[in-house]
Amino acid sequence: MDVVLTIAITGIVGAMALPRLKEPAAGLQVRSAKQATSQMIVVARSASISSGNEARFIRSGNVVRVVLDSSGTWITLASKNLNTEYGVAYSVSSGGRDTVRFDARGIAIGLSGAQWLRFTKGAAVDSVCVSRMGKVAPRSCS
Repeated sequence: MDVVLTIAITGIVGAMALPRLKEPAAGLQVRSAKQATSQMIVVARSASISSGNEARFIRSGNVVRVVLDSSGTWITLASKNLNTEYGVAYSVSSGGRDTVRFDARGIAIGLSGAQWLRFTKGAAVDSVCVSRMGKVAPRSCS
């Protein structure tokens, strides 16, 4: 009887604690998606500089890709589905672009200002900022 009572109390306490554990997990998934996206933007910028050709970071829904122009043929260097891998939704700043292009110097082409990329899962929200110079800021755009 004591064992049954102990198991029942443990189950009740666990059921009460579960919703509180979901928020920190969502925050970790948002942070992971942010880091993965930041790395992909750095890959695009680095590829443009090292190859001397245009590279692009492309968002299509929750999928992000890095492509490089190789004599008129676009080669995919990396691709991730942020929803599948991290369970997050991904959006760009109002008036932002779904594609960030980098010239041979690593400078973002066509951005009129800094652009933020936002990641959300439940109440957890975080963002990355890409400057007109092509740099990735770890915090949101100011």
